[in-house]
Amino acid sequence: MRRAFVLAFLLLFACRESEDPVVRTIEAIAEAAEDRDVEDVMQYVSTTYEGNRGEIEASLRRYFFAYQSFDLSISNLENHRSGDESWATFRVKMIGVPKTVGGMDQYLPRAADYRFEVSLREEGDAWRVTSARWEELRGLN
Repeated sequence: MRRAFVLAFLLLFACRESEDPVVRTIEAIAEAAEDRDVEDVMQYVSTTYEGNRGEIEASLRRYFFAYQSFDLSISNLENHRSGDESWATFRVKMIGVPKTVGGMDQYLPRAADYRFEVSLREEGDAWRVTSARWEELRGLN
């Protein structure tokens, strides 16, 4: 019941706030991550990404394996767009349930805050991430 309420709230929020295609892309990435769908997340990462796409995919697979479920909440989103390029900053609050396999639940956080800085470019019919940096915000809740 709680999960259905959260999903309904997120859908209402997304419908109300998502006029900008860049914001919709960031929200779609978060939704794909909540669904633990590596391929869906990776479709939003540009083939020209400034980094190792294979490493990102492997990290996502490990992360999604380690958690039974998690919810992501985006806040403080600022987007600056110029033509077919955009730069955005935002905060992501993660609340998750780690799996108990191998004692992972003893080591993985149940909640964490992150600050992201991402660059995106319009490629064909979609916006894709071309670079990303993030840091964990410790003690800021």
